Formats: sequence, C-alpha cells, structure tokens
Amino acid sequence: MIEIDDAGSGSLIGGTVIGIYHRITQEYYFDLIPIDYFQYPSFSEKKYQDYVICIIEKAFQQLQLSKKDTIKICQSYIFDRLRESLSHKGYHWVNARITGDLQDKIEASFNQYVIDLGLPKNFIIHSRYAFGFHRLLKWVMADLNNRASLCKTGWKSWQKWSSVSTKKYPAITTENEYCLKCGELIPKNCPVNIIEYTTNRLWTLAIHPNCLSTSSLL
Repeated sequence: MIEIDDAGSGSLIGGTVIGIYHRITQEYYFDLIPIDYFQYPSFSEKKYQDYVICIIEKAFQQLQLSKKDTIKICQSYIFDRLRESLSHKGYHWVNARITGDLQDKIEASFNQYVIDLGLPKNFIIHSRYAFGFHRLLKWVMADLNNRASLCKTGWKSWQKWSSVSTKKYPAITTENEYCLKCGELIPKNCPVNIIEYTTNRLWTLAIHPNCLSTSSLL
C-alpha cells in the first residue's frame, strides 16, 4: 500500500512538500515543489501539478514500486494531473484521507523547511493555526520587501491584501512578545515599534526599534 500526500499547499509561505510512504516497508520519500511554481506565471498555468508528476516518478523509481501496488492519494487539487497520469500508465489509485505516519512525517518535513526559510520556530509550535494566511502575512509584513519572494504571490488573497497601507508608532510592551523582524524576545515593559495595518481585521505587530530602522518595509 502506497500513500501520497502534500503539506504546505495552503501555506502562504514556501512551496509545497510532496510525500510518499510505503506502509509495508515504512520507507518515506519527499521532495519540494519550489515556491516559484506558485508565483506568476507558473501558478496560473498550474505547472505545480506537472512538477508533482516528476516528484512521484522519481519516488516510484527509488521505492521500486510496481503497478500491482495500490496507491492512496490525498484528495487535494494539487494531485489532479497526477491522477490522470497514473491512470494513463495503468496504476491503480484511489482518493483517500491520509492520516497517521505519512501525515506526521510530511508535516514535520514542511515545518523544518519553513523554519529554514526563516519563519520562527515558536511561531509554528505555539499556534494551532500556525499556517493561517493572515497570521503568516503578519510575519511577512514585518519585512515585506525581503519576504515577499517567499510567498505564494500567485494567490488572489496575496494580490488583494499584500499592498495594504501601514502605519508605525512607538509603544511599550505590556507582555513578553517576539520581534517579527529578528525573531528574538521583546520583554515586557520594553520600548517597541508597532506596525499596524488592516486586512480582514486590524493587525498589529511588534518590532525592536533598531530592527524597524533597518527594515525595508517602510
């Protein structure tokens, strides 16, 4: 039994990890669809779906799979062209909800990937909704010019919200916070600069005064 799943297709930050798991041998293979496949013009042409096919072909060779193996595929849109390709090549596949080992492994792979991109580890660990669009946009807005290249800019939501106006003002922290520019702790009762903007609601983010002075956002 082979399982195929993705992680990160719904995350504003980064590309998307594709994972393949052999439940009998417990072999795990994963690879990344690069972020530029989710940016103009590749995103509108759905070239990321073609890249999925390339990843799966390499995985099948490495795992030495045969057409006798049953393949379970996550129902995500990202696998639409893969399904067509597998059917054309004579593989037996079914849509399925992927849980358990593969889901855990592929989520861990994606988490490490975005941490390597610069997303603070505590940003992921301490939130149930770590990869919500507006929460990730908050991190991006702390250094927009440098972090826009890490985003799925082909999304309509990015095109709608990324150009909102911002304002900044000094404040004093009332609790411990993390600077969304450098990722370091800002203790309670310390000077801070606030960046404020409105998308689906009013958002504010705290930045060390010296970090804001070097930020390319404003």
